[in-house]
Amino acid sequence: MKIIYFLHGYQSTGNKARSLMKFYEKNSEITPVCWDWDEHLDIPKFLKEKAQEIKKSKLSGEVILMADSMGGNLAWTLINHFPDLQYVLVNPAFCAEQILDQNQILPEMREKIFTATAENIKNRNGRLVISLFDKTLDSTYYQQIFGEDLPVLKVPEEHNIPNFFDYMPEIHKLILNAFECAKNKKL
Repeated sequence: MKIIYFLHGYQSTGNKARSLMKFYEKNSEITPVCWDWDEHLDIPKFLKEKAQEIKKSKLSGEVILMADSMGGNLAWTLINHFPDLQYVLVNPAFCAEQILDQNQILPEMREKIFTATAENIKNRNGRLVISLFDKTLDSTYYQQIFGEDLPVLKVPEEHNIPNFFDYMPEIHKLILNAFECAKNKKL
């Protein structure tokens, strides 16, 4: 079985999660599992539980992580915990400084935001989906962390990608590549 664990963005509308579920609803090989979170959770405890879930799932099948925006920020902890984990991030938040309107960051969230750097992100098994017209995050920030080392799908959209489902065929190719790499690392 192939599982996509998905972390949505902060105060998400659920558009990307619904798009994933719809795209794979008739696919018997790939199952998306959406992890719900908000700023009121005990984030370290939540991530510890999810790390255990990933570890358990990896024993019986192929697992990748997919995350959106601030969900991508949470994902860095999991990504660093599993050096061989394959992942796909959509407009990931690397740090608080990447957020264009600093007034959007609630004080209770600012203290929970991980700061990803080229030095502290060791797992480079990722693929990115980046919006070209992002008005929420600096869309070029990924280059400070990865340079041009990762496959990047650039979409002519704003941060929330309202037409996410339309891009699913291209995103699916990234997902298949991630699963193929996960399979090869297991052998």
